Amino acid sequence: MTTLNYRTCTPNDIPDVLAFWGTATLGGSTNDSEAIQTFLDHDAELFITVWDDDKLIGTALAAWDGWRAHFARLAVNPEYRRQGIGRELVKRSKKLLKQRRAKRVYADILRDSPGAIDFWKSVGFTPNDVVDPYAKNL
Repeated sequence: MTTLNYRTCTPNDIPDVLAFWGTATLGGSTNDSEAIQTFLDHDAELFITVWDDDKLIGTALAAWDGWRAHFARLAVNPEYRRQGIGRELVKRSKKLLKQRRAKRVYADILRDSPGAIDFWKSVGFTPNDVVDPYAKNL
């Protein structure tokens, strides 16, 4: 097996990220180059990518606003799933969030994403029975 390379996303990776999300996820209404660049300008270290040679095979986007932390865009290429890559992305992201003194982290889980709920439960996340997420595109 090839050694996988986990690293911070760079501006040069943006086209690969968008193409990857278009095939490995259910998409999203706010995925565009400008949004990714804005995130990278804010805290690039929290956007981890995984590469098998020159092939992007995974992403994890964590965010920290100084009060709560968040996971979004955890995705692994279907051909590479069930090999611990998602768990490793979560582990690395949690480490970075703890370094920022985050105390709680939420995960954005698409209800229609096969296996997502089971995965997040397997890494210790539980449904939030206190807060219901509401969203609005700006």
